[in-house]
Amino acid sequence: MTGVSNTERTKIGIFGWMFAMKRLLPGYFWPILVFSLVCNVLLLVSPLYMLQVYDRILTSGSQDTLIWITVIAVFLMLVYAAAETARRHICALAAEKIDNQIAESVFSNFEHNKEAGEKLPDDLRVLSRIRGFFQNRSILPFFDLPFSPFFLLVMFIIHPIIGIIGLIGGIILFIVAIVAEFSTRQTNKNANAASSKAFLLATGLSRQRSAIVAMGLTKGATEKWRLTKDKVKDETLKASERESGFSSITRAGRQTLQILILGAGGALAITQQVSPGAIVAGSIIMSRTLSPIDQMVGNWRGISAAKLAWHRLEEIMEGAKVERENFTPLPRPEANLKMQRLCIAAPGMSEPLIRPFALEFRDPQLVAIMGPNGSGKSSLLQTIAGAWEPHSGHVTLGGRDLHKWVAEDRGQYIGYVPQNIELLPGTIAENISRMSENAEPESIFAAANLAGAHEMILSLPQSYETEIGMPGTQKLSAGQKQLIGIARALFGNPVLILLDEPTANLDPDKAREITQNLVKIAHAGHIIIAATHDSHLIAATQNIIAIKDGAIMTANTKKYLAAKSSKGKSTNVIQTFPAQTQIGPKA
Repeated sequence: MTGVSNTERTKIGIFGWMFAMKRLLPGYFWPILVFSLVCNVLLLVSPLYMLQVYDRILTSGSQDTLIWITVIAVFLMLVYAAAETARRHICALAAEKIDNQIAESVFSNFEHNKEAGEKLPDDLRVLSRIRGFFQNRSILPFFDLPFSPFFLLVMFIIHPIIGIIGLIGGIILFIVAIVAEFSTRQTNKNANAASSKAFLLATGLSRQRSAIVAMGLTKGATEKWRLTKDKVKDETLKASERESGFSSITRAGRQTLQILILGAGGALAITQQVSPGAIVAGSIIMSRTLSPIDQMVGNWRGISAAKLAWHRLEEIMEGAKVERENFTPLPRPEANLKMQRLCIAAPGMSEPLIRPFALEFRDPQLVAIMGPNGSGKSSLLQTIAGAWEPHSGHVTLGGRDLHKWVAEDRGQYIGYVPQNIELLPGTIAENISRMSENAEPESIFAAANLAGAHEMILSLPQSYETEIGMPGTQKLSAGQKQLIGIARALFGNPVLILLDEPTANLDPDKAREITQNLVKIAHAGHIIIAATHDSHLIAATQNIIAIKDGAIMTANTKKYLAAKSSKGKSTNVIQTFPAQTQIGPKA
């Protein structure tokens, strides 16, 4: 689903949900509206039946007439049941449709926006709230409310005084609904914000369980969560109190109005201005007139939460990119990586981590990135991989701009191992094959062998079909995750392979095996860039990129190691090799 412009965005108000649904799901909006019309018209069957029974049957004593109008009324109620079932079913289908459409925008935003990526669990929870709003048919009162004037007109037809009572009551309850909207808006917003914060905190704690237990942080973590939860409780209690107050007012108001209708009907019947049947009919129609307002006020907290969720999702849809919908797959690029005036900064930061530089890798080779902690090694890799947008400048692979190339197409030619490897819920084979549905087993085994992971995987209970990443599934060590992550990066024979501390969690023998395999892969026609502190891996590279104080410098590895050996470890000899625009055998 494409994003929406500011002029198209719908401000959710009394009828805002209908407009929003009409804009996003016209194929579902009109059927619901038609079935709502049928349902609301057929709700007149009961009061009309009462009028006939009290005003005709009781006076005429005709049993045949009673039987026939009863049969007709029952038939019309069956039609009503079918129409009500149909519109509820369409609501459920609309919930699935809007869930699928918005989910695409949520994941597109997750793909293209680093900050949004961190909010993915909360955004999916927000999406679930919208889905529940449609799935639970909470939207139906918004479709019933436009028919309230029709019922009010019927009350005026019965008698103007009954109509006036209904009109005044409707105005009062409508004002209560408006006041409820304005008085609970900020409270509900605070409650939802606090709830989201508590949810994200709990998610973060679950990922740090080992560190929390090992260092005795449970009490502090519990207290932190409790303080956040207490704020949620306070805000939720305020919202609940206000919602309950307004809901009680509307319910009491409805009961009072029905008493007034019955009283007025009785007085009019005594003076023979209306028939006795009109008393009951007026009361039933009054209940139907005010029912949508009563339902909306009674569920105002849920409506407010859904409204806030909708605004969040509209922001996502507005900023979401949809380039994955239509693209032409490009052929395999050449092993030529070029960075032109590339400047790197963390997402949302204006101060660059790495100042503009220019480098070109014109041949397959293995390159090491060196630098102190926090110098920007991981940021450089993430930018080259396309996960981060550059602060300025361009990165091209085979002449194609990596950040304008559709990720779905680009990703097959890039392998990336982040510093902190997180595997997806699924089997090991699915993780290595990047969740590909048609991956050949031989290509999975080949990637695992290159990563030195094959033997380790075979030792697991279900081998490549071992489930991981979910509670109750196989637990993997950091080293095992590292090997599977490297295998995932090597799957599909990518042109560019980017590794962030690939040997950090491996034993020396396995690290040497990985290093030897990376040398072979580079010689086979691949560009491999590895951020590392591993001296053995550094020694196996052809060139070095060094980052210091935001500046990029390069060196031939052999010259760097020779200079370092002759000058001593205390001398920062990398500075003797200034940055150049092209490195590799053809430089």
